[in-house]
Amino acid sequence: MVRNATSVAMLDATSCLHLLMQIAFFDLQFHYIPKLSLVGISFLSKSIDYFHALPFLCFFIFCCRLSGLIVDIFGDEAVVASSAAWVEKYKQKIKDCIGRINNINNVTWRPSTEILKEEGLDFSDSAFVESSNSSRMVKVVENGISYLISLEGQKTGFYADQRDNRKLISSISEGQKILDIFCYTGGFALNAACGGALSVTGVDSSLPALEIANENIVLNGLDPGRISFLRQDATEFMKNAITKGESWDIVILDPPKLAPRRKVLQSASGMYRNLNSLAMQITRRGGLLMTCSCSGAMTQSGTFLRVLQGAAQMAEKKITVIRQAGAACDHPIDPSYPEGAYLSNILLRVL
Repeated sequence: MVRNATSVAMLDATSCLHLLMQIAFFDLQFHYIPKLSLVGISFLSKSIDYFHALPFLCFFIFCCRLSGLIVDIFGDEAVVASSAAWVEKYKQKIKDCIGRINNINNVTWRPSTEILKEEGLDFSDSAFVESSNSSRMVKVVENGISYLISLEGQKTGFYADQRDNRKLISSISEGQKILDIFCYTGGFALNAACGGALSVTGVDSSLPALEIANENIVLNGLDPGRISFLRQDATEFMKNAITKGESWDIVILDPPKLAPRRKVLQSASGMYRNLNSLAMQITRRGGLLMTCSCSGAMTQSGTFLRVLQGAAQMAEKKITVIRQAGAACDHPIDPSYPEGAYLSNILLRVL
């Protein structure tokens, strides 16, 4: 498999033949996705009602031998996140494959332009520009909770990979005071509120994301007196909370990808350590911190726990690992492609 092609032009004949074979396999697997996903997801997590809730199915990719390609399906809407030159090269073939899935009426293409530019693609070329209906909103249901999703939001508009981890938060939140840092459109916060949390606060710097989060409060009929969202820088919020002596029973820390490449892993480790040190200081003694890294470079380095131990030392805290997890079951890992393991989700007790 061509994992890091520097440009479409550099693909040799052998590589192109390999990719064509992979595309054919991709086509075959998409033929079976509705049946396989329905059986696999409903059996393992009971989290998606494929036929009745107009939910999403996420395939990262179901045949994960195709790196650089993510397809999330929200009801009748497929959203493609492209981050490899070969994906752009075979765009129409991929769209044709997706279009043959039953009930898919539209395919939205979301290229990761900065990454693709590094692979030599020129987005000033009209060949890479297409009109989009990405301003539209869609509604999905996950774990019994309704979400509005903007198709022009981060990634594909929703982080389906955290589904099982959000469900866990719902199951342990009753009567607890919850803080969701980097809350985006409220995934963890909404699960906490629906799980009976005493109070829930979500913090994010993105106004568009928080506008949707507030719409999700209304959509789910939740009491705005128990769940609220604040627009503020995460670091500044946590520093202010420390100054005020505030703490929460459960803190969720799910920052954006801080280490998109191995070459920045060292500096990113420092950022993860600082963020987690602050989060530990606002977690009540004996409380829980769910901390995440969606950086493949961090997860694959095997150093995230070491970074967390360093954060605990900075915060003068002791931590115990309660649970280690990754992406949900619809994000399968091919053993021949360990780079597909990118998400770390660790639940800590903070003492």
